[in-house]
Amino acid sequence: MRIHIIILLFLMVIVGCSNSNQSLTLEQIVGAFQNEGLQLTEADENRENIFQQGINEVIPKFYRLSDGIIYFYIFKTEKEREKGREDFYHRPIEFVKHKAFEINNMLIFYVYGKNQSDEIDGEIEDVIGKLGNHSDGRK
Repeated sequence: MRIHIIILLFLMVIVGCSNSNQSLTLEQIVGAFQNEGLQLTEADENRENIFQQGINEVIPKFYRLSDGIIYFYIFKTEKEREKGREDFYHRPIEFVKHKAFEINNMLIFYVYGKNQSDEIDGEIEDVIGKLGNHSDGRK
């Protein structure tokens, strides 16, 4: 009987681990963009930019993409990412035109250029979707 309980607990741990989201790295996301032909280039730092100030002690990596800037916040867990997004949108400021994307432990903001349309959204969603299919199948 005791061995059955141990085996059952072992199986529960394995199933629980296999259903959890895989943490993504900066290298994985940058590589995914490059694989889709989307060039990320160095962007200028501006400490007054709300997107560059960080969320819950996570400082973003950011790049120029098309006419806008893309920000990658890499949290330790999906739960921290969810809290980070909530905290970000509770800041008492006015935002520039942007769109948020989420996958696993990563929160991504794309801030549009001055006269840019939202056509790039589909390209970003395609990259995230393909990356999600390689990690655990979820977006």
